[in-house]
Amino acid sequence: MEIPLRIRILLWWKIIFRRKNNQSELVKIGEDGQGVATILFLLPAEKEYAQIAGYFVKEDFDNQLRQIHYVVHENGLRFYPDQLKPNIITFNDKDLNFLGELVSKSILDRIRSIEYDALVDLNQSLDQTLSLLSLELDIPVKIGFQSPISDKLYSLEIQKSTKGFLEQTYETIERLLGLV
Repeated sequence: MEIPLRIRILLWWKIIFRRKNNQSELVKIGEDGQGVATILFLLPAEKEYAQIAGYFVKEDFDNQLRQIHYVVHENGLRFYPDQLKPNIITFNDKDLNFLGELVSKSILDRIRSIEYDALVDLNQSLDQTLSLLSLELDIPVKIGFQSPISDKLYSLEIQKSTKGFLEQTYETIERLLGLV
């Protein structure tokens, strides 16, 4: 995947000069832990990926033990079940600056109003806005798909399977988070 020079410069700028807030406590998701209690999913807006991600996240909306929120561009909202919509935070192109960074204070405040245990980026391709958002948020567990810059964005990288089904990858994410 080729990343344009402008985006690479912006990402490196953010990585080098981003503010480091207080480190949050570790989240124990192993045998002795209960899994994560609050999750922020970054959803794809492209139809081909959104349909699979929509199927994956619809299983979690009736879980009363976890607080789950979603972030997606408003163009991708139509691909997700109506039951998710109360927990979906949408943004549009007017909420971005000229570099593609999310700058809407109301949206950022809504996202930051909850202290998340985990962030899961379900985008298969690089989404500049959501990648920059991932850099800005201080969340202990960040999971995303492998890309040229994923080691800077996520604490756990999921390698895309070339032979298997994408659903198996999502099941791996569920097991990592203690959702199953």
